[in-house]
Amino acid sequence: MSYYYMTSEERAWFLIARSVSGDITPGEMEELELVFRAQPELRADYDHIKRVKLNTPVAASIDERQALDRGLHKLDHSLANEGRSMERLLFNNEPEPLHNKSSKWWMVAASIIVLFTVGAAAVRYLKNPVTDHTQQQLATNYGKRIHAVLPDGSSVWLNAGSTIKYADNLVVNGKREVTLNGEAYFDVKHDAGHPFIVHAGKMNIVVLGTAFNVRAYQGDAFIETTLIRGKVEVMNLNKPGENIVLYPNEKVTLSTQSELTQKSKVIVKNSMPAADSIATTADVVLPDEAIAETAWVNDKLTFKKENFGDLAKQLERWYNVEIVFDNDSYNSKEFTGTFKDQNIDEVMHALQLTGTSFHYNLKNNQIHIW
Repeated sequence: MSYYYMTSEERAWFLIARSVSGDITPGEMEELELVFRAQPELRADYDHIKRVKLNTPVAASIDERQALDRGLHKLDHSLANEGRSMERLLFNNEPEPLHNKSSKWWMVAASIIVLFTVGAAAVRYLKNPVTDHTQQQLATNYGKRIHAVLPDGSSVWLNAGSTIKYADNLVVNGKREVTLNGEAYFDVKHDAGHPFIVHAGKMNIVVLGTAFNVRAYQGDAFIETTLIRGKVEVMNLNKPGENIVLYPNEKVTLSTQSELTQKSKVIVKNSMPAADSIATTADVVLPDEAIAETAWVNDKLTFKKENFGDLAKQLERWYNVEIVFDNDSYNSKEFTGTFKDQNIDEVMHALQLTGTSFHYNLKNNQIHIW
């Protein structure tokens, strides 16, 4: 089966099945981790299937085995014209009679869970491939940032641990729409006939042609949009009709835990432009790196009066580390700083020098703070 005909959901379940069976490659495992970051609910399903594998007794009842056998037989029959069984497709091995595989019946159970979720769609795509409005996805691991050009010519930069999804041609029902989890900087190509909409949690941002930053990490206390150039309209899904219009150097912040909404000016300090550290197209201008909200696009980690607990999340994403507070009293300590090209050990040492008397230990990409 060619991956070209898989939807993103089918591909996700395919990877889950390969992982459960133990056949997944390191590259596929990395891809699966990106899927889990984009769709945390799938990780819960994955964990459940793993529990079935680990905790279910080897012996199953006769009724259970017969039901599973019937399910596999029906699916094998449905795919007979393709010359393979779904179990071979998912697990890359010849299916044996179920009575000879009682010691591995959990594998069949896992395949059934997957198959009944995506089986019908998979058969449909095998026989009648559909390419209209298939979903595309861009994602970054922790410690990585990327630049890409969307199908309409707009540019997007993705910060660490971020994902955007969009239709393969971007335009659906007269609108250009992307869904963001994480942080991204958009430089949108002007197209008056096709508004550009970013869906980010409970915030929707509508533009025609402009440059702006959106920060919307799942689990963070706020969602934030910062306008650099042009004009945008921000819609708070919790307050229909109370839209907010932003002009250059303005930002709006929505609390994810309350109804609090705040609009403010962005502080811009005079600075010498730095060399671009991310590849760009010829007609794209990077934002001023002196603007804290978009400094990351120029590979600068900037924070202002950030409490240590929130800053730790940024450091984890930026450097692909895990930070553990063994002393919670430091969570509320505030820091202000800017770093470029420093490693995590240098950053932690610099934070120590601010007069905060914390200690830390860095080992195997894990930092303990006490």
